[in-house]
Amino acid sequence: MRNFLIGRRSSPSPPQPRPGRANLRATHGLKLVFRRTNPRDLPFIAEISGQVFSVYGPYDEIIPRWTSLPPIITVVVEEKGQRRGFAMINAALEGSVPRGELLAIAISPQYQRRGIGGRLLRHMEGLARDLGIEELLIHTAPANQAAHRFFGRNGFIQRGFVDCYYPMGQQAVEMSKRLSMGP
Repeated sequence: MRNFLIGRRSSPSPPQPRPGRANLRATHGLKLVFRRTNPRDLPFIAEISGQVFSVYGPYDEIIPRWTSLPPIITVVVEEKGQRRGFAMINAALEGSVPRGELLAIAISPQYQRRGIGGRLLRHMEGLARDLGIEELLIHTAPANQAAHRFFGRNGFIQRGFVDCYYPMGQQAVEMSKRLSMGP
């Protein structure tokens, strides 16, 4: 569990997002639906996690288990009724500033570089704001330059390094973004 929370403790029950319908948004002509995950999504989440994160550890097994933990909020993005990716936030990190951690964001490889990941990230940031989160953290591998560029373009700044972050013992780069709170 240390790798999941990076040595931080979570509160027993996370804040709940506002009830509402799935968001429907256009991205470069794409109509995307963002919705909370359900048990039928677990094979999809395991498959993508294996494709995208396997170099860092057995995330095809780890990430689907995280979806059942109370402080974790997992969202699936769909296009034309087909799953394209997912993201998850730990919405209950302790600290002086209400913080959350974007634990994972992944788009199926064949649908990457179409703007879906950016829209999913913005959706998760909005969800975090709705939950009262003021700062969002993300961890990436030092060698994952594509992720560094993606998060940098989206307002995240590098904070430092975390040793032995990943299950296979690799170091991670910690990045963060202060979320502006609406009126």
